[in-house]
Amino acid sequence: MLKSQSLEVPPTRALAEFVSSLSYGDIPEEVISHVKLCLLDSLGCALFGSTLPWGKIVTDFAKELGAGKGALLWGDGAEVPSTSAPLANGTLIHSFEMDDLHSVGVIHPGAEAIPAADALVRHGGATNGKRLLTAIVAGYEVGCRVAMTGGASQLRRGFHPTATSGTFAAGAAAAKMLGLDPLKTLHTLGIAGTQAAGLMAAQQASMVKRMHPGRASQAGVYGALLASKGFTGIEDILEAPYGGFCSTFCDRPNLSHLTRDLGEQFETLNVGFKPYPCCGSNHTSIDALKKILREHPEVSAENVEKITIRTTRATKLHVGWPYSPNSLTTAQMNLLYCVAVLLHDRDFFVDQVTEKSIRRADVLSTTKKIEVVEEPELEALGDEGRHGVILEVQTRDGKSYGVKVLHAQGSDKHPMTPAEVIEKFRLLASRVLSPPRIEEFQETIQHLDTLEDARKLAELLVPNGKR
Repeated sequence: MLKSQSLEVPPTRALAEFVSSLSYGDIPEEVISHVKLCLLDSLGCALFGSTLPWGKIVTDFAKELGAGKGALLWGDGAEVPSTSAPLANGTLIHSFEMDDLHSVGVIHPGAEAIPAADALVRHGGATNGKRLLTAIVAGYEVGCRVAMTGGASQLRRGFHPTATSGTFAAGAAAAKMLGLDPLKTLHTLGIAGTQAAGLMAAQQASMVKRMHPGRASQAGVYGALLASKGFTGIEDILEAPYGGFCSTFCDRPNLSHLTRDLGEQFETLNVGFKPYPCCGSNHTSIDALKKILREHPEVSAENVEKITIRTTRATKLHVGWPYSPNSLTTAQMNLLYCVAVLLHDRDFFVDQVTEKSIRRADVLSTTKKIEVVEEPELEALGDEGRHGVILEVQTRDGKSYGVKVLHAQGSDKHPMTPAEVIEKFRLLASRVLSPPRIEEFQETIQHLDTLEDARKLAELLVPNGKR
């Protein structure tokens, strides 16, 4: 039974009214500071993504769809229509499993909201930084709240929640950028959400998972542009008991998440950052093993007999399957690989996910020593404890080392510091931009609320001399 039936204002309409009325002054300073970090982190991920094979393919594809007034392709500088740019730019952000994450909603909101907002920066002339930030916050708030209604249940069903729920993040951001009224914003959500798609089988040896947020972001822009012309969507798309988003995608949707404390409690603050380039469901195990290796340097790949990881059913289904070196995507999504390569290298960043590293014989052998099992104690914690793990290492000399981690480093429960997020951005951006350009971009983000023309942002994401 959907819980929205007793609400005076249907939740889809309430969200549309929230987005339409939201002003920069309504947003707490701490939310603005956090979303600036989200923007910096997401665009660093995008720059790194522009160097990868799938990033280059989708960028070239967006250009093949046609040039024209619209938005810039990050890392490339070509201008394409606003309906094409988010497909590429959203893919770039999600291209190496490093983008921001709302762990309860199972959504990477930056990969949908930011490309959708940026796609429309040039739509009506100069747009200032405050308007851009407001649109991005609107996207984060709506996307995360929709995702919270049943993101984990979507995952268990085999849907990719960031691709499905992400259409609402993109739609809200795009509608805000166009300044749509509540009714047209409502139709934006109703058009964007019906385009929701994304299957988790994509995590097995494919490039297409990287593209899921790009398509979601594109769906949001489609929704806003069509709604602005009078095209209509599903007005009760979130709460409809038959064929609605929540009734279709989620097992037992809790629609109270959509509007509870809306405008007072900002879910944007619960969006965390990823220190490791892999699925967020793997991070708690990486943290656990790193703690063991740090406190017990005698533990090594050579003397480990077995590693047992106890976790939730959703995490086991999502990442706990037998490892086969099919692709970089497979490795990043697989818990056994991530733990095994960390055990050998005592580190986990981009150099641990290469075409060579994912096929190393020593790492492959170690994956056979790792068992992932469901743990009722963790399952009972619900979606808040979805990533919880109890990791135990047994060595050949009979010793045992165990660590329990409920929330990963970088999550809202154990946040990365601003300095750590900035350092991650600089490491990733250095693959594309010169040090002076990195400094200028970082400074621009920091003072984005004072920027008169937000078009400058995308222009700074192009290497010197390329545009």
